[in-house]
Amino acid sequence: MKTAAIIAEYNPFHNGHRYQIEQTRIQTGADYVLVLMSGDFVQRGAPALCNKYLRTHMALLGGADAVIELPTLYALSSAEFFAGGAVTLLNQLNSIDFLSFGSEAGDISLIVDGAKKLFSDYFSFEAKIKEYLQQGYSYPASRQKALDSEFEPLLSSPNNILGLEYCKALLATHSNITPFTIKRTDSGYHEVCLYNASSEYASASAIRNSLFKTQKPLEEITDYIPSDIYHLFEEENVPGNLISEDDFSHLLHYKLLSEQEHGFSSYLDCTPDLSDKICKNIPFFTDFTGFCNLLKSKDLTYTRISRVLMHILLNIKTPKYFQSPLKERELYLPYARLLGFRKEASPLLAKIKKHSNIPLLSKPANASSLLDKEAFELLKQDIYCAFVYESVLLHKKKQAPLNDWKQSPIILP
Repeated sequence: MKTAAIIAEYNPFHNGHRYQIEQTRIQTGADYVLVLMSGDFVQRGAPALCNKYLRTHMALLGGADAVIELPTLYALSSAEFFAGGAVTLLNQLNSIDFLSFGSEAGDISLIVDGAKKLFSDYFSFEAKIKEYLQQGYSYPASRQKALDSEFEPLLSSPNNILGLEYCKALLATHSNITPFTIKRTDSGYHEVCLYNASSEYASASAIRNSLFKTQKPLEEITDYIPSDIYHLFEEENVPGNLISEDDFSHLLHYKLLSEQEHGFSSYLDCTPDLSDKICKNIPFFTDFTGFCNLLKSKDLTYTRISRVLMHILLNIKTPKYFQSPLKERELYLPYARLLGFRKEASPLLAKIKKHSNIPLLSKPANASSLLDKEAFELLKQDIYCAFVYESVLLHKKKQAPLNDWKQSPIILP
């Protein structure tokens, strides 16, 4: 039995994602494709368009055999910790043969060689970034200039960057999982216009932009998402229940006002300097996105600011195991939360249960008997984040929010 894993957000699921699942299955010879998916919040420091259960349903309709949740602590982290946490969780399942990811380069040897360079020269690479920042370059430009010229193009594209981090994490954890990449076929991660997309592929950014900004969004995106998922969009009235960062503005403002006296440097990714900057600018707060734009600078990207503000809002502090150097780092992933699966994937789940180093949780209500105190605290943090998300969604849908403690996995035939 061969199993390939894909680390994803599916925000939302589109034709390119289905293509990746299909090609991963064909090109690796995998019997099963397991998706490790972010929950209700995503890596760019934002809420997902729709909750994790609806996105799990999309993934299963799109060809995934099983979906496991990446804890919010990692899903909302920088690329290094996002990738490191995901790879660490997959390693512990002892059931994954391949890690498949999309990349602009489409060249696994180039990405692996770049990752080896970053891993072996980790400290000198970080030092070079600081030097370029001091010279006035932006953080993305500094990072790109710090890498050897042969690998420099890899740092100009977001999926290449994630691919580098996945491969670096595989090296750091001495993983037996084989990396595999598929060249992206859409118009680019940052492309926000559907009319610039090819006939059937568009980026998630372009689809999100259309959903938020057009009067008849479903008509515009119909060519870019699989038909069964399009029908799910209609049934669930996705365009009418979309969630964005600004839906969290009042919650964030209250949290900032409540804690400004003590500062925010205990929160993940928030330095003392950034904490001071946040405190000084609270009187000028208007909304979530406006505050991000107010705080961003050459060395602090919008995405970095957005992640920090979400960490503050969701009460995500810096864990000790995030502070260790890369080569000594042991990230903490004490369970795997099953969000959904196809019935025909039962042999995969049986294999995971037999060989995994960590419990496979299908019912959170039973978790206290399966997890130790520290592991249960991490799960409670995830449940809390889900409740915050659902509390905001409540005002959109005007119906009782989901109780994440009582949710069972979605099962498709």
